[in-house]
Amino acid sequence: MPQVSIVRKEQRTGFRSPIASATGDWPVRDYDDPDKTLVMNWIGGLIRNGHAEWGMLGNGDIELRFLSGEVFHLRETTILRVS
Repeated sequence: MPQVSIVRKEQRTGFRSPIASATGDWPVRDYDDPDKTLVMNWIGGLIRNGHAEWGMLGNGDIELRFLSGEVFHLRETTILRVS
């Protein structure tokens, strides 16, 4: 029988989220812009379903890392693809 090793998400991706590991939750709130609320809630669903991880950057932006390799920085009014 083949051996199975369990690898945590942090070990697989090399990304350790200081905020997500501390709280475990995506910040859910209602924004002034209903479109922004919709997008942020949709991103939260991707995180809850295990497709992505997140963390706060020193400048207050959110870094979103998909397990498929894409990295995005979520700023106040823009989303920037980093890789």
